Amino acid sequence: MKNKSCLSGRLDVKAFTLIELLVVVLIIGILAAVALPQYQKAVEKSRGAQALTVLNSMSQAVQAYYMASGTYPTSFDELATNMDSWTGTEKWSNISGGSYGTLDTRSNGEWSLQLYKTQGGGVTLYIGRLTGKYKGAAFGRDIISSTGALYSAVTWCAERKDNGVIFTEPAGSYCQGIWKATWNNNDSNTFRAYKMP
Repeated sequence: MKNKSCLSGRLDVKAFTLIELLVVVLIIGILAAVALPQYQKAVEKSRGAQALTVLNSMSQAVQAYYMASGTYPTSFDELATNMDSWTGTEKWSNISGGSYGTLDTRSNGEWSLQLYKTQGGGVTLYIGRLTGKYKGAAFGRDIISSTGALYSAVTWCAERKDNGVIFTEPAGSYCQGIWKATWNNNDSNTFRAYKMP
């Protein structure tokens, strides 16, 4: 009999209703949908910042080599830098010619670093993305002009269209969308170039 009265008695337990739980789940979903793209941009910007650091140190090494020897390097081995983690040879750009093209390439699996001789005889460094959503995006810096003058540190962002790792996202989504780079009217057959802020 005692069990019957317990079962028939009403327990006063407070709990969330199904509607309240659904509202909470909906709010969490909306917050996640807004926050996730911003988080992904922040992660991508962090990866790009690491690549820019490598580009800066390599451009300083190329300029130091040029000032010491009077010629530009033809290999990363000639530079006073530590490239132990850059052992691969995957190329962001596949342009090679007799009088111009890639002189040396190193990669770490995610990025490709290329020492490039321009058609006019100058030297440019590229560091291009090999993997991920934004593969085919890159940063570049002209180091030595065709007359032998050292360039100032102007970095540009590029999205490759041909002859290498192709950028498949919408135009400007990396350079303008993530880096706020400005369009500089350079849309060649091989890539779109933007000036970094």
